[in-house]
Amino acid sequence: VSGNVSSSYGTEFRRRSIEAAVLDWIVLDGFSATRPKPAHVQRILSLISRHKVDVISPQGFSSVPVGYLVGLLSGRPIVTNYLPSVQASEASSMTGELSARQQMAYRLVTAACKSDRYIAMSSDIERFFREKCRIPKERIHKLLLGVETDFYREPSADERRLARTRFGIAEATLVAVLPGRMNLNKGHDVAAAAFRILRERRADIPTLCLFPGGGDQRELIESDVLRDEADRSAFRFLGFVDREMLRDTYWAADIVLLPSRVEGFGLVVAEAMCCGAIVIRTPSGGWQDQVVEGKTGYMVPFNDPAALAVAIETFIDCPDRFAMRTQAMRLASSKFAKSLMIDGTSALYREMAAARRRRHPGSASAAA
Repeated sequence: VSGNVSSSYGTEFRRRSIEAAVLDWIVLDGFSATRPKPAHVQRILSLISRHKVDVISPQGFSSVPVGYLVGLLSGRPIVTNYLPSVQASEASSMTGELSARQQMAYRLVTAACKSDRYIAMSSDIERFFREKCRIPKERIHKLLLGVETDFYREPSADERRLARTRFGIAEATLVAVLPGRMNLNKGHDVAAAAFRILRERRADIPTLCLFPGGGDQRELIESDVLRDEADRSAFRFLGFVDREMLRDTYWAADIVLLPSRVEGFGLVVAEAMCCGAIVIRTPSGGWQDQVVEGKTGYMVPFNDPAALAVAIETFIDCPDRFAMRTQAMRLASSKFAKSLMIDGTSALYREMAAARRRRHPGSASAAA
């Protein structure tokens, strides 16, 4: 159940995936999750009764109030799932935690609209729930975000060679990829500055940084990054790419960069790691689950091109890049498989539904 949803060309695949996964998608015109109309609440309650719904699962922080309300009125357990960016939102400033006002909003809504369980999709979010929202540990269920590990996988030697050929990349070139939407918070400027430093320090190493992704700030970012001919040779903006071409960027890359100032998890990093890329990223959301320092990648401070350049140079000088590549793929494929996320979520829903049936043995129920 949702309000009106729009999608761009870049998000159409995601929308089609959702439509294919659900039995029914009910759109309530003019729906507001934070201030739902009584008619909308009544419609949701009727849907819960008609479909014999077992569990209410608000997706996103703004959906918590309406999820709590219909859960309370229907007597169904509530499993809440949201992924706050637990860093500040100002791209121009050094990234820190949410402001005191923002933290208080999360705490108040969480206290007023209690859920039976909260899904934490990263170690950062687990800590945020526990320390900032004051959610009891026993109500937090950690389930890392998952990717399609059968699609995002280790390339064969031929697949890697063909991927680099697709982008016209010579064998000796060090390739980095910074995937994601064109947004100032992603740190494209930091990556570009780091590669300029590296270019001066290690002129013997040819480098290329690929930027796949679309967005309304692309023109602004491109004008800042592409300052001269050397930059135009070193940085390549690909625009929005389909998933096959995105995978080719991962297969062609040695490094995946995420110098983000704000990040929920960094799902593209998990995808790239499954393909064998070494991660170099800031400690924004998800880093604790992705970076094993010096083994699967490196963590660098926010807004620090010099530190990013040092990390890239450390990787260049690594005596056994193959071992790092192998460890990155093993960690990612074992922790970030979408099947683990699906099975874990399903098991949690079934557990909550079973608990309700034990409390109310006469209630009707459908399979979770």
